[in-house]
Amino acid sequence: MDPRIQYAQTSDGAGIAFWQLGEGPTVIQMPSIPFSHIQMEWADPDWRAWYELLGVDLTVIRYDPRGCGLSSPTPGDLSLDAMVEDLRAVASRAGCERFALLAPVQAAPTAVAFAARFPAAVSHLILWCGISRGDELRTSSFEALRTLSRTDWGLFAEAAAHALVAGWDQAEAAHRLAAIMRESSSADIHEAVMECYLAADITAELAAVACPTLVAYRSQGTAPLPASARYLAAAIRESTLLPFPGSSLLFVGLGAEEVAGAFRGFLQVQRRDHGGPAQSGFQTLLYTDIEGHSAIIQKLGDDRGRAVLREHERITRELIASHNGVEVLATGDGFLVRFSTAQAALECSANLQQSLADAAADLPVELRVRIGINAGEPILEGAELHGASVLNAERIAGQADGGEILVANVVRELAAGKNFAFADRGSATLPGLDEPIRLWELLWAHTAT
Repeated sequence: MDPRIQYAQTSDGAGIAFWQLGEGPTVIQMPSIPFSHIQMEWADPDWRAWYELLGVDLTVIRYDPRGCGLSSPTPGDLSLDAMVEDLRAVASRAGCERFALLAPVQAAPTAVAFAARFPAAVSHLILWCGISRGDELRTSSFEALRTLSRTDWGLFAEAAAHALVAGWDQAEAAHRLAAIMRESSSADIHEAVMECYLAADITAELAAVACPTLVAYRSQGTAPLPASARYLAAAIRESTLLPFPGSSLLFVGLGAEEVAGAFRGFLQVQRRDHGGPAQSGFQTLLYTDIEGHSAIIQKLGDDRGRAVLREHERITRELIASHNGVEVLATGDGFLVRFSTAQAALECSANLQQSLADAAADLPVELRVRIGINAGEPILEGAELHGASVLNAERIAGQADGGEILVANVVRELAAGKNFAFADRGSATLPGLDEPIRLWELLWAHTAT
């Protein structure tokens, strides 16, 4: 069944068309401005398959910006602020108080600006081949196509779809995409977007993005270059850099299952929390850290090293979800996770070590993870956890070797009678503590089996 098209009204009178599908926490997939036509996309087999892949256990919202697709044909203002207003209006009309944003290519400036200005509304941010300035797209090929757009809009759409997006070896898919591009916008709007919206520079707003951010890109991309992704990841505090092979600016078609799986994995914490803040009170805290993280990158290089670390993230997030844990922080080489019970934290950590050991045969390097588990009452600040109980979980992990799980004495006491096996590691003086703390090693091979 085709999705029901609805409209949101902006504060300056633009009518923004959108549809909403699925159940669960919300992710708003933003338009790659100005190429957006939500009705034609749904009718395209590649795009429809993509939305079905992405929308597993999620509510997906997709909208056309002003002047494009089914939205108001007279765009009026095409500034960055106007694009932010389009998004705000759609979220308000759909009744979304907190949601994730998926922003492809030209949507990145709007997504970053929105996340910086409305931090309470955005739980997660995914930037796909994103840019911070329009000139990151302006290669000689792009400028040649831009000239063509002023003289022959139809031919421009065909050339752009083949050369820049789908590739010449996917002629049928590219031709369908060209039809969407041709009907979604016009030469005048395309030029106005380049001169107004994409002339904005969001550099100053990057540091204000506080939500977990996934910066995904094509490793063989030419416009924007992979360097654009690295810049965004370096400028945003809680970011993860994730390369995918190829050069296509689309995430539909070939490789869509892998991309959708990675996006859903990144959003798993949202599915567990339903977009809510972290909970205060007594909790069990699990901290992980990859042994030799920098050495892995140096040995394998950025792309192969990142592929290994992506597998580590996939395995870890799947196990966190299956044990009802909540990801609090991703550090790039590890995680901070909270659990409501010590039993769940111990079972998750044991299964994580076993899963990583099982995966070793298929990886170019061995992934050895140090795990520390503590329990207490952390300090709640927004969606973040702080305090001695959090710091001690990290410090306990620092005492472990790769492949080991060390727990505080309080965790062992909480797990008494639950069939876990421990070995006494004695007392250890942790950095920043005046008194030593009693540590135990969880014999995870026994627990995991």
